[in-house]
Amino acid sequence: MRIESYSLGVVAGFSYSHGRFSCFQRRGYMLDYAYGLFPGLTFWDYVAITFVMVQVTMMSVTLYLHRDQAHRAIALHPVLRIFFRIWIWLTSGMQTREWVAIHRKHHALCEREGDPHSPVVFGLRKVLLEGVELYKEEGKNAETLDKYGRGTPSDWLER
Repeated sequence: MRIESYSLGVVAGFSYSHGRFSCFQRRGYMLDYAYGLFPGLTFWDYVAITFVMVQVTMMSVTLYLHRDQAHRAIALHPVLRIFFRIWIWLTSGMQTREWVAIHRKHHALCEREGDPHSPVVFGLRKVLLEGVELYKEEGKNAETLDKYGRGTPSDWLER
């Protein structure tokens, strides 16, 4: 006996139909729109797409924000810089100047008072669970941005 349709749960929004897993099929789920853009993808297709997107985001932060902009340890090709900037903007909304300034300040005041995200100063729990909030708060500090954000792009994409 073949099972033609099997629901994995009301909350998850996955279904198994005709030998394939499909995500976000039912109406009312936030990612219904994404499912409509990519009809016929399996659950594992979504897992693979998510994995690739996370990897590209991590490469963008590591190569562009950290190595190229914050430390000037490498010089990326301008096309790669534009790709990484657009990717970061689309996936996280981070501004290059803010990230670079906060990271440079972290190195200047490492594990001391004034370090914007030190587990020694704030505690490991706060840094791990509220790290984004620490970045947002320090990103509002004009003095940090002016002092440590020098040499970063200042164009329409960063506004």
